[in-house]
Amino acid sequence: MRLTCSSDPIFNIFCSKTFWLLSPVAMSLNRSSELRVLQICHDYEGPFRLVCRQYNEAFPDANVTTVYLRGKSSDEITSATGGNKVIYLENEEGALRGIKFSLIFQLRKLFREDHFDVVIAHRYKSIYLAGIMSYFFGPFLILGIAHEHNVFKRITRSLFVTFWRRQIHLIAVSRSVARNIETSCSSLASQGRIHTLGNAISEECELIDRTTARKELGLTEDSFVFGTVGRLVEKKNFETLLSAFAEADLDQSSRLVILGTGPLETELRALSGLLGIEDRVAFVGYIDQAVRYYPGFDCFVFPAGDKEAFGVVLLEAMFSGLAILASDAPGPDDVLGDVGIRFSGREDLSRKLKEVYSLSEEQRKAMGEEGRQRYKREFTFQHFAKHLRSLPPLASINRVVSSPPVES
Repeated sequence: MRLTCSSDPIFNIFCSKTFWLLSPVAMSLNRSSELRVLQICHDYEGPFRLVCRQYNEAFPDANVTTVYLRGKSSDEITSATGGNKVIYLENEEGALRGIKFSLIFQLRKLFREDHFDVVIAHRYKSIYLAGIMSYFFGPFLILGIAHEHNVFKRITRSLFVTFWRRQIHLIAVSRSVARNIETSCSSLASQGRIHTLGNAISEECELIDRTTARKELGLTEDSFVFGTVGRLVEKKNFETLLSAFAEADLDQSSRLVILGTGPLETELRALSGLLGIEDRVAFVGYIDQAVRYYPGFDCFVFPAGDKEAFGVVLLEAMFSGLAILASDAPGPDDVLGDVGIRFSGREDLSRKLKEVYSLSEEQRKAMGEEGRQRYKREFTFQHFAKHLRSLPPLASINRVVSSPPVES
């Protein structure tokens, strides 16, 4: 049996690390009657700056700090993120892989200087880091946001949230993600530690008019435009969309516009050439706040399938009042409900492209209005804040903001 003493190297290492983290500075926390919230996010790429903003907006009377683990400091990102403070740790991409003590050291400094009642952690790396910090600087509530399927498929991740850090509550962005979590962490459901809450977008999104949008996208007024937005990666299923668009054999004035960049861009451009549609497909590239250009589309197409957990661009399409054609996968279906037209597979997508093309402008507008009304009912910041703050783990915090925003 090992006797712990000053000559025991294992004991010394443990004690030195524990003392270093639990020093008087670490324990002299700034405790006040104000609810203090920390939000940890891997970076601000894609929709995540707006995702962070929706959580910041949910705590208007709290002190909220957002930490981006990766990405350079930016006044523009700070403004878009909101909250009281935005901190950029400016790590390189490789620093987020595996167990990185440098990240722990960086966060340790923040937790030594402040006390947090709630930590919101996006994606597993942030959840893991929050759990490590809670071991030394807790107790505090951790809300781990699961944005993808199969996040907790690894047994080590499942054990971490299930047994080692029991104050972690998981928020799935869709019912399909919640069901997926249950398959890996079945005990969390019986413990009431899995919740479902979709993302939201602000009603303050600015849209430019159709004529201007088309001019800036290089489109003519008389073209029928199918638009889509997303990273050019496998799970977005753009290869299927290109093939279906070619098979639909629509009028030569029809166009497919793709906003986004990614590793498959060269391959997708080559495919459009092989299919003979390169002159009717526009790879526009990345556009910041792409939602502004949605009025230039006649129909929004969302080809991503079962790997897609949610789809913020679907919220933007509903907000913009567009007719929507989307896959019948569980994630997109959770977002759209009974809005839009669904397809299953390439051949069905080809048929549905023809179907939407044949609709009158009035019919497409009616479809778009249904989407706009669903957005207003389910996906505004006000709706998000109300439901987030009514979740049992937040409702149990004595200092949670008492009066949630009133929905209009």
